Amino acid sequence: MKCKFCGNDLPEESKFCPSCGAPVEPEEKQEQSEQSAEAKQQENQNPYEYGVPGTDNGSGAQNENPYQYGSAGQDNENPYQYGSAGQNNENPYQYGSTGQNTSADYNANNGTYGQPQKPINGTTYLIFAIISTLLCCLPLGIVAIVYACKINSLQRSGDYAGAQNAAKKAKMFTIIGTVAALVVSIFYIIFAIVIGIGSSDFDDDPVSNVVENVIEDKNDSKKVDDSDKSDKTAKTTEPAAASSGLGTSWDSYTVQINDKVLTFPCTKADVEAAGLSMDTEYTAENYMVNANEYELVYFMDANDNEIMAYAINNTDTAMEVKDCLIGGVSVDDYDLENGGLTVIFPGGLQMGASKDAVTGAYGEADDTYDGDSLSMYSWYSDDSYYKSCEIDFDAESGLVCTMTMQNFGQ
Repeated sequence: MKCKFCGNDLPEESKFCPSCGAPVEPEEKQEQSEQSAEAKQQENQNPYEYGVPGTDNGSGAQNENPYQYGSAGQDNENPYQYGSAGQNNENPYQYGSTGQNTSADYNANNGTYGQPQKPINGTTYLIFAIISTLLCCLPLGIVAIVYACKINSLQRSGDYAGAQNAAKKAKMFTIIGTVAALVVSIFYIIFAIVIGIGSSDFDDDPVSNVVENVIEDKNDSKKVDDSDKSDKTAKTTEPAAASSGLGTSWDSYTVQINDKVLTFPCTKADVEAAGLSMDTEYTAENYMVNANEYELVYFMDANDNEIMAYAINNTDTAMEVKDCLIGGVSVDDYDLENGGLTVIFPGGLQMGASKDAVTGAYGEADDTYDGDSLSMYSWYSDDSYYKSCEIDFDAESGLVCTMTMQNFGQ
């Protein structure tokens, strides 16, 4: 059995033609339709047709359809068909070309007659959507990616109209995201330029200005400190002259602080009587000193001059630093730079004394060391290492810069 529209062979018991999709009529009904069509062709021989039925009309074409327009050799069974020579058209409403075998089925995929439209490449839309997301506008780019991913899946399911709609939206959101990002970037550049110009009006060189401000603040602070120091110095008494109670040799273990002569070891109260107080921020008064050990402490005057002292514990039990004896002091010219504090060693030696003055009072040193920055002269007792005196001289000037006296009483 053949399809009455396209003429192709039909499988048995098929309801639709696999080639054109036309519904298939049963064989009996199809034969009746063919017989009825032949009967109508015989009856409808129009006396007004071009060419008399059964005659040649000079072209060799026998015309059986009174309303047929055709060329020589044309075999037309459809009374309303318009076709070319040699065309075999069985569809009464078909418009076709020479040798064309078409059907009147409606393409449900794209809503038109004929073949489906060209497939849409969803990969291209996806690539541009991803680029827009990464380099331009994130929110709109994500929406574009979602629609771009739908294109291929919709086409595979046969929804070409949906695929076209998804492609349009993917393209739209990609363009909008790109344009929006460009606009924002332009505004940002303009804003940065305006801010840069405005800041240059106030500050031609921000880094140098910051450095200058820091230097100015430092200078101002130094001026204030110098003013405070001068005020404190003015309030203190003049440095005291060497007292008669001060020894003449280093092993007298005497040191004069202002007008107070201390003989080591002495008590903490003796040092405080010279106008000094212990710096408890460096060493707390309740700090424990182990038996037969010592701890470094510092005493300061009202002008923040500083003297280092040795708090010694000659007992067999630990004790608080405030109860320890003071076994000696060490002072340098830097600690006395604020002025108002005088420290005199035996023989009347003070800061700035010469080497000759020191060796003349104490004799030749037991140990000497000459370095790049200073020279150290040391004198020791025969019975203990902790009974000693050390005088340091500045290497450049050759004058006394540091003096240390120790007597731990052992």
